[in-house]
Amino acid sequence: MTERQPDDLDRLDAKLKSARDRIGETGTQELASEGTSLGYGFRLSVELLAGLLVGLGMGYVIDGWLGSRPWFMLVFMILGLGAGILNVMRVTRSMERQADANKDQR
Repeated sequence: MTERQPDDLDRLDAKLKSARDRIGETGTQELASEGTSLGYGFRLSVELLAGLLVGLGMGYVIDGWLGSRPWFMLVFMILGLGAGILNVMRVTRSMERQADANKDQR
């Protein structure tokens, strides 16, 4: 089995080189932009979810401390959701600025 490995590796190397040649320079740029879009999507969802969870956690702790369940949890959930939406808007604005800067450079 060890005798066959160099041939398999040579064939794999040839396939990789041909795939790289087919993709070319523009293909790698398109792949990079898709990766960043996916990253931004995850970041936006995490920003929104983090704001909501922090608000819920703070409300839960305050409700436990004051014994007023579920009022502070509801209020802080709404505040956390608002903070998450503001964070999403900020990130979106920075994404737009970066996209405009990238267009100007081309």
